[in-house]
Amino acid sequence: MDKLQAMKVFCRVCEAESFKLASDSLGISRPMVTRYINFIEEELGTKLLQRNTRNISITHAGHKYYQHCITILDAIEEAENEIGELTQKPKGLLKLSVPMDFGLSHVVPLLDRFSRLYPQIELDIDFTDKRVDMTESGVDIAIRGGDLGGDQFVARPLCLLTGYVCASPSYILEKGELKDLEDLKHHSCLLYNNAQMPDRWSLTDGEGVSRTVSVSGALRANNGSALTRFALAGLGVIYQPDFLVAKYIESGELVNLLPDYKGYEFNFYAIYPQRKLMSRKTRLLLAFLQQELTNTKF
Repeated sequence: MDKLQAMKVFCRVCEAESFKLASDSLGISRPMVTRYINFIEEELGTKLLQRNTRNISITHAGHKYYQHCITILDAIEEAENEIGELTQKPKGLLKLSVPMDFGLSHVVPLLDRFSRLYPQIELDIDFTDKRVDMTESGVDIAIRGGDLGGDQFVARPLCLLTGYVCASPSYILEKGELKDLEDLKHHSCLLYNNAQMPDRWSLTDGEGVSRTVSVSGALRANNGSALTRFALAGLGVIYQPDFLVAKYIESGELVNLLPDYKGYEFNFYAIYPQRKLMSRKTRLLLAFLQQELTNTKF
């Protein structure tokens, strides 16, 4: 059997912790994955993986062998990339995962330009606000914001976002202005389901003190653009980032209800698997996103 291919299969099984996920991502049958693993274990004369019907675990020898395999495979990829860069244009498939609202409004126009620069690079884009498992999904780059969690990836900051509490002039005319953060308790708030605590809004007052208020309302959604449209229609108060609401505040279609307070801040990051080497096409897209989004003013 091809020992290099067997090493690739072994590494994928270790990373996915599943024979099925490894077979799916590599496009080979599960029995073939088993044959490759058995081949390596017979060659080495030791067990690399302990498996039963429900899960697998990596032995001490398996961990050691995995590190050596990664070093060898990365060195081969680096050599191929260096030679390829001398003679070839960047090409191949790049899998991306981007958040729905930010992806549609700000990433899609950039990817259009990137595709024109590198027409031989194929883009497979998944639009979702959910966290993505960088190992199981096979995603090359994901764009995510807020608390990323985990340590199985590298995160590069792209841009800073700020939240604003706002409503339409028609809503304010009917329900009245806010004099203080606590007044939100008496207003119809449009809640974002994907927030960690949708019904608790935190802002920082003029003295730098963080304050939190419990809010409620008859309408909630898992999409910020939808909530913004509801606010524009006068249905309630939203707490959404500037990339969604800044243009409407500037045009007067929405009003910043708490100008003396500072809303939440968080970064959007480009995240990618924690591997030593990165393909040329991934490096190109990462550099392009950083160049275009860093210091972006919404």
